[in-house]
Amino acid sequence: MDGDTGRSPHDRGVFPPHTRVAIPDEEGSYQIIDVEEGAFSDYTDRLAGLLSEALRDRGAQVPAVALREVIDNLIHALPCSVSVVLDPQINNVFLSDTGPGIPRLDLAFELGYSTANELHRSYIRGVGIGLHLAREDMRSLGGELRIESDPGAGTYVHLALAGMAPLSSWDEGAEALRLTQRQNNILFLLSEGESLGPSKVSSELNIGVSTAHRDLVKLQELGLIYINPTGKRFLSEVGRSYLQSLLSL
Repeated sequence: MDGDTGRSPHDRGVFPPHTRVAIPDEEGSYQIIDVEEGAFSDYTDRLAGLLSEALRDRGAQVPAVALREVIDNLIHALPCSVSVVLDPQINNVFLSDTGPGIPRLDLAFELGYSTANELHRSYIRGVGIGLHLAREDMRSLGGELRIESDPGAGTYVHLALAGMAPLSSWDEGAEALRLTQRQNNILFLLSEGESLGPSKVSSELNIGVSTAHRDLVKLQELGLIYINPTGKRFLSEVGRSYLQSLLSL
């Protein structure tokens, strides 16, 4: 409780983001799970536990420290929404938020660099070691952590699990497309064979309908998706090849 006001930190406005998690099932499609707890600490426990269980059930190593540190860092993005996708090969965890982005991404992994305020520190350590620990945890398990941030639009986190090549070795074809993680997530959702329109994408990934429409148009222009005569959108063969190249990195 807050000694001055008699209220908990939760009462002062730190509400967890609505989060939608896409986990592949045995039929090759996705199970969509909404995570929306009442307190931020409950939310982080729930999301970290959900992802850890999904990875463990599929025989993958669980980067417990990296998952927890990345999820804790979502407090800096609030208020926002979050989408998380575990790819079908269980090689990657993709997390994106709609927050303000990271102002100094060049310093984000530096020990001691932190933008946590007093309120944040009532939930997380906030001493500037979280992302450094996350990266070291991933590397100790043979994986890698990559973060991209779009100021004013959000942050995209890619946890490449053990057995993946370093992210700096992305092939020229995938790198040339310069897709955002949000657009990659749309392709992963389309890979289950269901048609997705702007409203459906908006609902599944917690983004605006106009943003979903722009992403779908771009993916169509790149030939990664196509629209059939009835107006439904599907993953193209080029799109499938792109996803395969992404998953084999």
